[in-house]
Amino acid sequence: MKTGFSAYKEYLDERVQCYPLMHEMISFYKGLFDIWDEAQPDDLSPLLVLERLSRRRPVLDIGKIGDVDFKNSADTAKRIFTWMEGLKEKKAMGMIGLPMKEIVNFITESLSREDRFKNAPLKWILKPSFRYTLEAFNLPMGKGDEGRYLWGVGGVGRCPICDSPPGMAQIGRMTQEETERRYLSCCFCGYQWLFDRFACPACGNDQPEKLGFFVGESSCDQGTRAVSCEECKTYIKTIFTTGREDSKTPMDLDMDIEDVATIPLDIIADQRGYTALCQRST
Repeated sequence: MKTGFSAYKEYLDERVQCYPLMHEMISFYKGLFDIWDEAQPDDLSPLLVLERLSRRRPVLDIGKIGDVDFKNSADTAKRIFTWMEGLKEKKAMGMIGLPMKEIVNFITESLSREDRFKNAPLKWILKPSFRYTLEAFNLPMGKGDEGRYLWGVGGVGRCPICDSPPGMAQIGRMTQEETERRYLSCCFCGYQWLFDRFACPACGNDQPEKLGFFVGESSCDQGTRAVSCEECKTYIKTIFTTGREDSKTPMDLDMDIEDVATIPLDIIADQRGYTALCQRST
């Protein structure tokens, strides 16, 4: 697998120095990092059917959920619920004492829903398994039929793997020889795919006068902007890798962690009346 999640703790601690109000949130995620690093992932490859792409359907086949037992994910869930209970998180109340079978039912039933991407505990539970499976299934970022991935399979900007909307984006180059491209990052499974750099992932608007951006209020927000659309009033936080002082490439970043690190931009966006793509009601 990639670098262990705990390696990101120092990075998030630096963010707290810039935004002290993030301390509680960062502490929570640092606990998740420990759980993820120790988790045994489930192999979700039985759920991934590549030939579905040729029919403009997402790779994730919900009809095959019964082919995975989710035992490892249920173990991860128990640890997460215990961690949340210790922090008095309301979302964990009543979950910690559930038998394994009921936890597996929670996972399978939640994964079957079209709005699965809005279920944060489910995402935390399946994070190690999706990370492991997408690497083992040989689905590197942005590879394959770029035209097919450009607009998503279920609608504008939807994930080719699970049909969820993007949570973040990054603009960068895979090698020094390549031109900069935009990659969207799924807010649920974490897969990244190519997308038109000058179009809104939510509605497809490509009129420059109706696209904008804003930045954070700290010098710590290196190379990060919220790119907004006036047509649908959404925004997507975007990492410009060439503007980062740490010189990280697109392959080096875990966009779920970048999402946490850039929460102050979400606050600014909300104050300005914009909605994150993953939070849209439709």
